[in-house]
Amino acid sequence: MAPSRISNQSSVLKFIQNTPWRATHTQRRSPFRGQGRPPKGSWLDNVPQGAIFWGILVANVGVFAAWAYAENSIKVLRDTRPYIWMLQNFTSSIDNVASGRIWTILTSSFSQSSTTHLLFNGFTYFFMARPVLSMLGNKQFLILYLGGGLVSSITSMIWNSDRKHSSQGASGAIYSIMTYFACCHPRTSFLLFAVIPIPAWAFVPGILAYDIYDMISTNRMTKTDTAGHIGGVLGGAAYFLARRAGRF
Repeated sequence: MAPSRISNQSSVLKFIQNTPWRATHTQRRSPFRGQGRPPKGSWLDNVPQGAIFWGILVANVGVFAAWAYAENSIKVLRDTRPYIWMLQNFTSSIDNVASGRIWTILTSSFSQSSTTHLLFNGFTYFFMARPVLSMLGNKQFLILYLGGGLVSSITSMIWNSDRKHSSQGASGAIYSIMTYFACCHPRTSFLLFAVIPIPAWAFVPGILAYDIYDMISTNRMTKTDTAGHIGGVLGGAAYFLARRAGRF
């Protein structure tokens, strides 16, 4: 989640790698009933998991291509209408919601501002989504992913109450699945800088502490929307607690 068209993924995500994911989530038994096993009975869970996994990636790439077209229209055709339409439909802001475009709270989670933003989010999603998807199944994974994106957008709008602020990015949703995985398997190691192993129970709180500090101490026009990141972490933790309580 990042300010419109100038955002960048939090730098810590560039260094997330986790080679033992598959062994970890298949060998360890979950501390509560239903955790780590895909639910049965939903038609959505009969859809191949690859369709869900790749569908989300394709959606992000498709929206990114639409942004590229909109920007090219300004440069080549001097036509600002496609760009304005993208701002109105694929960024979250109080102004958009107040204007009745409530769907932007969700669509902004599929909207990347730059090639770097897309690659960083795509890289993290590629490694984090597979184990969580296999643990939860399609339906619950989408509830977690989309719900994390919604909480991320809402948190960003609350913190950045200026109507001129708009935000976009998949990082909030990705933070939610990363947090959920860390809650389920806190002893799994993430590699910081691709070298330093850090247990998940320390890694995710560390990210949260960094984003809180960054959110409070820096100017709100900073390139990274850390409020959206915090919303994603809180969304993932809330889903974990709700699932543990048998709500999902």
